[in-house]
Amino acid sequence: LHIVWRIGAARELSDIVGGGLEFNLVRDCPALGEAAAEPRLLPNDRGWSWRTSAAEAITFEFAEPLASIYFERGNKSQIRAMLLGDKVARGTHTLSLTVTLPAGAKVAQSFSDRYGPEDTDGWYAGALVHDKSPVDLSFLNHKPAGKFGFVKAEGDKLVFENGGDARFWGGNIAAYAIFVEKQRIEAQAARIAQLGYNLMRVHHHDSMGWVGRTVIDKERKDSQHFDAEVMDRLDYWIKCLRDRGGYVWLDLHVGRLFKDGDNIGEGFAEMMRRGQAGKGTEGKGYCYFNPRLEELMKQFNEKYLSHVNKYTGLAYKDDPAIMGLLLTNENDITSHFGNLMLADKNNPYHNKVFEAAAKVFAERCGLDFAKTVQTWVPGPSKLFLADREYQWNRRMLDALEALGVRVPVSTTQMWGGMALFGLPSVTASGIVDVHSYGQAEALSVNPRFKDNYVSYIASGQAYGKPVSITEWNVPWPAVDRFTAPLYVASVSALQGWDAPMIYNYSQRDFGRPSRQGTWSTFSDPGLTAMMPAAALLYRRGHVSEAREHYCIMLDREKLYMQSSHPKNMAALRTLVERSRVSIGMPDTKELDWDKKTKVAPGVKLVTDTDRDFIGSGGNSVRSDTGELERNWVKGYQIIDTDMTQAVQGWVGGERLELKRVSFEMQTSKAAVAVSSLDGKAIGQSRRMLLTAVGRVVASQGGRMPLLSEPVKGMIRVTAPAGLKLSPPAGDGKSLGAVAVKYEAGRYVIEMPVRSGTHWFILSDGD
Repeated sequence: LHIVWRIGAARELSDIVGGGLEFNLVRDCPALGEAAAEPRLLPNDRGWSWRTSAAEAITFEFAEPLASIYFERGNKSQIRAMLLGDKVARGTHTLSLTVTLPAGAKVAQSFSDRYGPEDTDGWYAGALVHDKSPVDLSFLNHKPAGKFGFVKAEGDKLVFENGGDARFWGGNIAAYAIFVEKQRIEAQAARIAQLGYNLMRVHHHDSMGWVGRTVIDKERKDSQHFDAEVMDRLDYWIKCLRDRGGYVWLDLHVGRLFKDGDNIGEGFAEMMRRGQAGKGTEGKGYCYFNPRLEELMKQFNEKYLSHVNKYTGLAYKDDPAIMGLLLTNENDITSHFGNLMLADKNNPYHNKVFEAAAKVFAERCGLDFAKTVQTWVPGPSKLFLADREYQWNRRMLDALEALGVRVPVSTTQMWGGMALFGLPSVTASGIVDVHSYGQAEALSVNPRFKDNYVSYIASGQAYGKPVSITEWNVPWPAVDRFTAPLYVASVSALQGWDAPMIYNYSQRDFGRPSRQGTWSTFSDPGLTAMMPAAALLYRRGHVSEAREHYCIMLDREKLYMQSSHPKNMAALRTLVERSRVSIGMPDTKELDWDKKTKVAPGVKLVTDTDRDFIGSGGNSVRSDTGELERNWVKGYQIIDTDMTQAVQGWVGGERLELKRVSFEMQTSKAAVAVSSLDGKAIGQSRRMLLTAVGRVVASQGGRMPLLSEPVKGMIRVTAPAGLKLSPPAGDGKSLGAVAVKYEAGRYVIEMPVRSGTHWFILSDGD
């Protein structure tokens, strides 16, 4: 392979960083065998080579010497080849590279090559209707929401007051979606229940800087008054969702802008440097060091939660349909906003408060003050920041308890890739919340060496605490986002996570969209088509919880003095799809509020975070229940339970035989599921949902309608005789029964069955 770069410099450059290529090598891959040697750099900065067998090597050789080539920080798994150095002459610079593979080596196809050309002729236009549901799963919901009492945390589970398990499959209604016409609220509340959701989080309710109207009256000179009309719509959302068995999660602080009229006083001017002229400024980070901000947030919480919904007659705090609360969204100081307080950030008021508190903490704990204020690195600073955040959390939680709040409250989240030193402070509350966003090809990730978005969710599973996931998504336009709903639902069920919520159901109004938005999934069949099957799997417990439970015990060194993260924790990555996994924490001498995790009998302790629980050899991870399997080399997942049998990923050309269903798909990559609707095992069930979805793209010019790929192949379903196959359209109306063969106790369904839909009901018509 020959690659040529031509780099143009319009003028001479000096004292620059430069730039080039980074090569990441999986050196301990078992497939290489013992013959693999360490990679070596070629003489004269010409490249590198790596002998992967007794005699053969991969070689990357440049025609001319590079500016530099080196092992990053001596790590021989990471090679940096700098095409440009600190000086560049004016003109065009040409560099050429030759890549030579060992004899007999094979080059894997790129993912785009595996999909093949995107010829959308014959694809379905507008298969999903934005205000209708193709199926009706509203029977899953008990009505009204709250009929079994308030939700509470009991150990690591959410339960209702009557003792029943509380399991939620949810989404987000955010920003512009809150303040819409009441007729659309009614229609969408009905659709939400029909799609299988029983929870919606109300988010960006206060994001005054970019949302047109919020619950806070933006015309005022302060941020302490409500917009009565927006509050009326929020009340109506809660009423309509509640009537249909939908619970509500309320955020208390997301994007509120504090204003001059809030009388923040000293420190407000430096906050405004990060704000919006004429609008105000956010308080993220600052609130932990500014008593007036804390007071204002407490006042809002009291007013908001004491507000009486005129449609239910209940204050929010007294409504059992409100199942959870969040203190403050994506607002931590252990990882993200602590740096705002540093001396070089030109925030003298907040820096003074910060350094005074750090000095007291360092002296009390016998720590080096200089290291205690180094917020950007693991070490004593993480102890101080965790303590500061925890103490603030406790004051805010105590105020809510005094107000009469009875439901679980999350403080902030594990989010944005933060390491595990952010976990202890968020355990102050009754539930730990996580945000995790995925990228394409997550099913092809080898967990021995790399993390993906479900392994990051596991980093929030503190032992003994329930877990909510108020934000997960593989956002538009990721080509294989259609694999995400079943993947998240199946792993969440295996792990016993309590409340996954996709971000978002919508953050726009609910008119017919002209373009598909990144953060509004309600109109995207690439995600929403598989949501009913995912809801059935998760809410009805089609996937069993793992049989074994492992707790990764972190000591003070691993938790605070280094950056422990799924990226460098093979134990967490290799357990999350195999067995239950949680995080245990130490009793740290500097913190008077934490204690060493004590696990129940039968829970297995793990202290080696590098341990591989899959073991050498093999290309797949299988749950200890035997119900889930993911083959990362082939890039697909199998879900094989009594009541959901599904395959998804690169399934084209494979024959996959499950308990009662076999799949022989022709479409290169797809998600296909057979789900029991009547609670009986497939084989005895007389009412099943079949869902098949593949790629979804925009029409020409990036506009609607969305075009969705017909999934082709053969599905054989074991079931009683006498059933009929009836495909519903995107609006739920039947497209008419389709004749299918019945051979040897199996229905032979050749896909696509009927043009224009991704859903099929196999039933006796009752």
